[in-house]
Amino acid sequence: MDYPVEKRGIRFYNYYFYDVEQPLTIEAHTKQEAREIMQRISSQLSPKYRESKIVGETVVIPLKGVSEKVVKGVKYIWVGLSKSPNGWLTEYEYKVGLEMSKKK
Repeated sequence: MDYPVEKRGIRFYNYYFYDVEQPLTIEAHTKQEAREIMQRISSQLSPKYRESKIVGETVVIPLKGVSEKVVKGVKYIWVGLSKSPNGWLTEYEYKVGLEMSKKK
C-alpha cells in the first residue's frame, strides 16, 4: 500500500517529561522550529514541566478530519492547507462543511 505523506506542513511535536503524565505538544513545521518554540516558552511552563527533564519526543502528522486541538476553549479540526489557510477549521465550521458536502 502506498500512503501519501505531505513532505512539508504542520507536525505535532510531543515532548514527554519524567514523572509528568501529559506530554507537551508543539505545533511546528520542523523539529528546529519546535525546539525554538520550546526554548521561548520554557519559562512560562508550569513547574511540573520546568522542574522535570525531557525523556522523549515524537512527531505526528495531523490527519484530516481526525486531528483536533483546543485554543482558548474553541475546538479546531485539521482539514489541511487546501481547505483552510492555516489548515484548521472550528468544529462548527467543520460540521457545517460536512453537512453542505452531503447535500451535494
